[in-house]
Amino acid sequence: MTLKYQIAFILILLFTSTNVVFSQNSVIRGVVTDRQSGQTLDRATISVQPLPDGELKGTTTDQNGFYQIGNLDAGEYLFQVRYVGFETYSDTISVSRGSNVISRNVSLTLESEELEELTVSDRSFQGGSGQVNVRPEFFDRAPSPGGNADLVSYIQTQPGVLVTGDRGGQLFVRGGLPSENLILMDGTMIYQPFHIVGFFSVFPENVVSSADFYAGGFGPRYSGRVSSVMDVRLRNGDLYERGWSASVSPFISDFYFETPVKEGKSSLMVSVRGSLIEESSKWYLQEQQPLKFNSQLAKFNSVSNTGVSCSFLMMRTYDRGSLDFDSDQYFKWNNFVTGGRCAGASESTSLSFMELNFGLSYFSNETDGGGSGNRFSNIFRSNLDMSFTHYWSDTRIDYGFFTNYRTVKYDLVNRFSSLDANEASFLSTGGFLNVNIPLWQYLNVEPGFSFTSYMNRVPTSFEPRLRFSLDVPGRYDFKLHGAAGIYRQPLIGLSDFRDAGTAFTAWIIEPDSDRSLQTTHFLLGFDFAMSRFLKLSVEGYHKIIQDTPVSVWSSVAEFTTDIAYANGNVNGFDLRLDYDRRNFFAGLGYGYAITEYETAQDHFTLWFGEEVQTYNPSHDRRHQLNAQVGLEFGNFSTNLNWSYGSGMPFTRPIGFDSFFSFEEGPPEVTEGYGTPRILLDKPFQGRMPEYHRLDVSLEHYFDLDSADLNVQLGAINLYDQSNLFYYDVFFQRGINQLPFVPYLSLKLSSK
Repeated sequence: MTLKYQIAFILILLFTSTNVVFSQNSVIRGVVTDRQSGQTLDRATISVQPLPDGELKGTTTDQNGFYQIGNLDAGEYLFQVRYVGFETYSDTISVSRGSNVISRNVSLTLESEELEELTVSDRSFQGGSGQVNVRPEFFDRAPSPGGNADLVSYIQTQPGVLVTGDRGGQLFVRGGLPSENLILMDGTMIYQPFHIVGFFSVFPENVVSSADFYAGGFGPRYSGRVSSVMDVRLRNGDLYERGWSASVSPFISDFYFETPVKEGKSSLMVSVRGSLIEESSKWYLQEQQPLKFNSQLAKFNSVSNTGVSCSFLMMRTYDRGSLDFDSDQYFKWNNFVTGGRCAGASESTSLSFMELNFGLSYFSNETDGGGSGNRFSNIFRSNLDMSFTHYWSDTRIDYGFFTNYRTVKYDLVNRFSSLDANEASFLSTGGFLNVNIPLWQYLNVEPGFSFTSYMNRVPTSFEPRLRFSLDVPGRYDFKLHGAAGIYRQPLIGLSDFRDAGTAFTAWIIEPDSDRSLQTTHFLLGFDFAMSRFLKLSVEGYHKIIQDTPVSVWSSVAEFTTDIAYANGNVNGFDLRLDYDRRNFFAGLGYGYAITEYETAQDHFTLWFGEEVQTYNPSHDRRHQLNAQVGLEFGNFSTNLNWSYGSGMPFTRPIGFDSFFSFEEGPPEVTEGYGTPRILLDKPFQGRMPEYHRLDVSLEHYFDLDSADLNVQLGAINLYDQSNLFYYDVFFQRGINQLPFVPYLSLKLSSK
């Protein structure tokens, strides 16, 4: 399907849907927010009931806090909005004869009493295949050595999410590479939000409102990445009161501040973080940890009585360190991100909700030392996105358009012989369409697609997607869900996995114009509420990978390599069992996966007699297990997290030989033995030792006269397990992760 036919199809569909909306019965719609901050509340429960007595109709708000209930006949209705932890909003609305739109934006007020649960029939926007909705109150279920819990520590406990160690800042999701993950912060992309110390990111609990994490099967709203999506929404500052918090631990210091700018109308939120581990480890740990990072984040938010809100953010990060403490090789990266967002419900009959995002994102990283030579890579991205929501009776139609401009620059010092220093720019435009169709009350089907035109540098990409969810009739405790889709990524992140931790990524346009990195996702799973407090989630997945770039394999250890391409498959399943009852939580997550690549390289025939080799790449972890337990009692709380991972592949040495150089004339072969070198086995045939670790924290809350004090005692790697971080094939030595590390953190916050 060519680009002009795709655009024509969208315009026809929108024209049709707009005209049908005019003929439907009355609708009520709006945005639900937190009165104190203006923050939109997703998954709030909305209900309307005809008076004096009639059948209840209901829905839940989406990630933008938006709701709509249609097909309302003329009459009087009881309108209610409920959200756990907030006072229930109740009002009477009057619907007149004829087609009309009732706009009702609601701001809820916090309350101390816990609300009773309300079950409604429409659960269209509660998540689905591959999706986990993360709340900041979950973060401390994964203990981390700082005064504030962190999103990245919690995400690592999810089955299917792999980290290679406690440093490096890289996440592998269901067989995908770190550069294949899309990370958004209030709609603006950030390339590397994870710090060089693996417990921390730019997303501590006090700046995050909520986050949607998609391990696969994500809808057409998200494009340009082929593995996963992390869509993070930041908190707004308080519209009425000033607040602050400060924390310190041997690993990190943290300061947070929020204040109204114009009371009830606008606010400012600021977060500043800085590492202390490099300084404290001199006397605190067995050896100094040459790891340093800091970040600064500010967000301005403005709300209006019409339900339209606008925000503006700015963020900067800096990371530097050596992942191999016995080497002089260092890695360094920094981000600069700025952007804005305006969104709100429309009082127009045909248009329900609209959103505008714009942003700038700059990322640079480099590595030097260790005999690798200086390598650097910079990428700049600007974006403008618009999205809209229509309703056609009970069918929801989301669509949008975007334009992105990117500039990439890199110098790899002949690490990849076919890539010289280069700089390139390109413009891309595109759009998406997603239709949520409720069928027979229990089934929701979401077909859609995205398309992108890369202005002749890369062929136009058309990516169909499909998601569905099925409620078993008569049972609200069981839901079946699935997804399938095609995902393409013309901009690749190139890493050399011979680097410890692979912390350096060079962003480049696919060097072969005839190839484009592509994955196809298939997901099928279910959620089963075994009781009111016990929930089981199981999901299987199959991922087909095409044209992923890999390093050319060499039978001898060489500094310079080249790019080859591989196809592959990822097969696995994730299981999650959660028990959550008031002050006690227990969770168990298990992930099983097989990641397999197949690549054809000419010299394979010389060494192995076959041109094509099949292998498991270095991030193939077969088994992964995470268990958490949390308990609150009075002013005390405790959390434990135990994690296990089976060994990951590496290329084994099979022997040694020596060679002579003829660059300066014939060598002396009768007295010299030449230069020794390592001979390597087939790629990634060995397995490193298994990994396991127990982290624990104990926290006590003190109510002081003018502030609140939280004191946390904890330990990383409680039983001092020796976990291998990286194996250096060149020098035949292992690099371990952190040993047993006790810590004390203090957090002081305003009342």
